[in-house]
Amino acid sequence: MSAFEYFQENWTPVINDFLEKLLKDEVDDHKISQIMAYSVMAGGKRLRPLLFLSTLNTLGKKIDESEIRIACGIELIHTYSLIHDDLPAMDNDDYRRGKLTSHKKWGEAEAILAGDALLPMGIQWIAEGSQSAELVSIITRAVGPNGMVGGQYLDIDSTNNSSVSNDDKFINRMEWLKTGCLIEASVEMAAVYAKASDIEKVKLVDFSRVFGRAYQIYDDLVDIVETSEEAGKATHKDEEEGKNNTLTLLGIDKSRQKLKELINEAKDDLKDLNSEVLLGFLDLYKKVL
Repeated sequence: MSAFEYFQENWTPVINDFLEKLLKDEVDDHKISQIMAYSVMAGGKRLRPLLFLSTLNTLGKKIDESEIRIACGIELIHTYSLIHDDLPAMDNDDYRRGKLTSHKKWGEAEAILAGDALLPMGIQWIAEGSQSAELVSIITRAVGPNGMVGGQYLDIDSTNNSSVSNDDKFINRMEWLKTGCLIEASVEMAAVYAKASDIEKVKLVDFSRVFGRAYQIYDDLVDIVETSEEAGKATHKDEEEGKNNTLTLLGIDKSRQKLKELINEAKDDLKDLNSEVLLGFLDLYKKVL
């Protein structure tokens, strides 16, 4: 078992137990708590909270309840974005993580409100766990109009827009904003929280930027190379719906080559750090290469 697999096996259940317990204990209304928990507890890789905790591990920072609260706050924010992404007005998806999407299970208004509740609660948990205005600033910038939401807007605005289909600068920016910003924030918050040195922080943030850019290319490839059952959601949708992304820009072979280049770049960024666990995250991409 690799260091990453060992870390993942040990900490994913801790994350899941914390999420399940606090969503029940800290939300007064049982029904909205149930709707929120439906999407949060539907599964998933817990990639972003694990990135946060893995970065702490790399920097030798002890992981306790406060650190778990911050990590789980990141996961709440990520889940909010998935619920809203799946809505009929956005990507109009019926399945997520192999289960009915929130709006299909509970209703559109209920799904919107569940997402609306998860976003501020996620920020609240980060603030409570860290007692740091800087971490709150990092996460709110990452998910706001100059981050994830801005990228999601560009994605919608560019759908079926042939004028941007060959604009690699636009596509790189759009995909970085909608996916990479939250991944970068997960690592940057850990570097700030653990008081990383300037050199360590630069290396870690550079890694997270490359990893975040690679993740969207990986996700684009999943849409093509995996079945709906394997992905846990509808696949082969992007091209049909006129989405502009790296895959539609470069094609499968060149997208895979771009992903390989980014993996090598990410490995270089982690040189000279005690980063065996973080390096293991890059193995995620093997199944589409």
